[in-house]
Amino acid sequence: MDILFLLQVIWRKKWIWILIPLSIGAIAFYLTRNTVALYLASTQISTGFTINEQVQLSDERFNPRDADIKFSNLLNSMNAGTPANFVSYRLLLHDLDELNVPFKKPATDRFQTSEAEIDYVKKIVQEKLDGLSPLLTSSPEYELIRKFLVAYGYDFSAIKSGLSIRRIPNTDFIQVDFVSDHPELSALAANAFCEEFIRLSRSQKSERAGESVEFLSQLVADKKKDLDEKLETQRIFKTSNTLFNVQREGENKLGQLTELEKVRDDLRSNLQRIELTKDRLIKQLSGVGSTSQVSDNQKIIELRNTINSLNERYITGGQTNSVLRDSISLLREQLRIQTEYGVSSSATPTLSRAEIQNRLNELEVEHQVTRSDLNTVDAKIRSLQYSFSGYASKEAKLAAIQQEVDLASQEYLDAVAKFNEAKNKLLSGNTLRQVSMAFPPVNPLNSKRLLIVGFAAFSSFSLCIFLIVLFEFLDQSIRSIDKFNALVNLPLLGTITKLPIKNLNIPQLFSQTGNEDVELFKSLIRKLRHEVVSLNSPVLLITSLRKNEGKTFIILTLCYVLSLINKRVLIVDTNFRNNMLSNILPKSQVKGKAIENKKPSGLLAANNAEPRLDDDSDDKEMAYELINPTIFKNVFIVTNSGGGGASPAEILSGRNFKNLIEGFRENFDYILMEGGALNEYADTKELVQYVDKVLTIFSAQSSIGQQDRESISYVKTLGEKFGGCILNRIESKDLRL
Repeated sequence: MDILFLLQVIWRKKWIWILIPLSIGAIAFYLTRNTVALYLASTQISTGFTINEQVQLSDERFNPRDADIKFSNLLNSMNAGTPANFVSYRLLLHDLDELNVPFKKPATDRFQTSEAEIDYVKKIVQEKLDGLSPLLTSSPEYELIRKFLVAYGYDFSAIKSGLSIRRIPNTDFIQVDFVSDHPELSALAANAFCEEFIRLSRSQKSERAGESVEFLSQLVADKKKDLDEKLETQRIFKTSNTLFNVQREGENKLGQLTELEKVRDDLRSNLQRIELTKDRLIKQLSGVGSTSQVSDNQKIIELRNTINSLNERYITGGQTNSVLRDSISLLREQLRIQTEYGVSSSATPTLSRAEIQNRLNELEVEHQVTRSDLNTVDAKIRSLQYSFSGYASKEAKLAAIQQEVDLASQEYLDAVAKFNEAKNKLLSGNTLRQVSMAFPPVNPLNSKRLLIVGFAAFSSFSLCIFLIVLFEFLDQSIRSIDKFNALVNLPLLGTITKLPIKNLNIPQLFSQTGNEDVELFKSLIRKLRHEVVSLNSPVLLITSLRKNEGKTFIILTLCYVLSLINKRVLIVDTNFRNNMLSNILPKSQVKGKAIENKKPSGLLAANNAEPRLDDDSDDKEMAYELINPTIFKNVFIVTNSGGGGASPAEILSGRNFKNLIEGFRENFDYILMEGGALNEYADTKELVQYVDKVLTIFSAQSSIGQQDRESISYVKTLGEKFGGCILNRIESKDLRL
């Protein structure tokens, strides 16, 4: 839809969207004449969610996300019904107190009470307020207290309607506003809400924190008792097993064992040396000589081979076999002694038998002493090794006890930390505090009366515009020239306005003056006459897409205006389905012969009163009988008697209708023919061959449907035979759009 056209339609209906909003605004102004002045009192609560000035034991840092969640929870709690219920208590107690000037007084005709009932209500309400008990429907005093609250206007809905709670953006504060018709009432309600909510919040948090501290205190005592039991068990075990310094004692025992093992090795080496020396001296004493030297060398070789074999087994076994290690050490010592004494014996001079015997006796004594010392050392080593097995078992038990002590100690320390944290929260209490008091406002709020009136007028204006646009959008009729061009897209020859006249008399209409609508109509008809004359086509077929589009009216009017310029016009009524022209135009009441009853073939000539004939043939006489004068000067008509359901092609078949039209063409300036509706009949399509131009009538009050589009497509196929469209019944106001 064209925006300019839409604006023009809206402007044309300006009285609708001007008068209706003005009326609605006046009504709103009248209805708000008794608007009560309202007073706003404000106060603020600091939450401590973003800034905490209290001492904290834990290193708790600010988290914006946690703060947002806390603010949401706090606002939900504040908007709950319980704090508002306490405000109702406070306001009701204020008005029931004789020492105070009441803010409101209930209507005495609707509220009847006694002093005893008032005192009882004051007592019950004060007890509920002190005990932070909300008004429940299950309470036996519910109906009585609610009666007082409703009578004084302090019920829940009244309090909630005046209360507003919001967070001040990017701050730690909550804004609490209360609006009422009394300044002191607003201030008292705002302060009462903050005080009662903080009191309720502290009570709830103290109760929860107290339960937590009590539980953690008992937990700390239990963990302390468990730790003491573990420490006592450790002390008793150490005392009973003399293990107060188990680690140092174990290190001393290990040092002793190491020293004894070294002494044992030395004694074994010394004992081996003595035995080898004895063997050598015994050999010398027996006088073996050279044979002894050979045997010594053979023994050295055997010792080396044995050492190599044992050493290979010790390395292959992973060097963990202590027996092999000791055997290798002993054999190496024997090899050293054998090498030393065997070689040296060959170099030393031979001793006497007495010296050898003395030396053997000394070696025997030394051998016995060394053997005795070796046995003593072995006994001590075995004793220490046995004591070590006992110490290892005790040490493992002591380590298990120590682990239990450490675990109990850690649990005790954790419990103490949690207890201290809960105690700190209990001591710190609620972080909510009222940072500013609400004072009675001096001036009322700006009156919303003008805003209400303006909103009412604007809403009605918007509704009017919307409805105008909606109806215009829903209206699919052609209406205006712009919509015709958009919907039909065919050349427009002219437009005819709609006349609000019931009994149309065309000659009388053209004689009128002073009527603006009539003058516009006459002007448009004359423009249409000019366009028709400019076509230079004397034979015209006037048709329409639908029935009752105004074909007959256009033909009558067009014939009359053509006759005003001395044009001879012949109307051939070829609308056999609706022969209205044949019924209303003939001048004489006696009907002439109809076109379907004659077969004219000659040519006709006519004058102002009668047709002019060029010869006296029978065909000419028969054609002469077809022409009838009409009620208009210079306008004649060839009538039909109504063809019923037959089409023009069927009715005119064999009547040489084309020659008849050619004969009429020579004697008349214009020949106008009427065709049936294109959507319903094929009459127009059958008559196109006899005419020069086809004019199509459209009613501005009609809409374009699918069947209309098919007929429009056919009209476009006529090419040069299509003379244009005439838009009929257009409103004069739509003509100016």
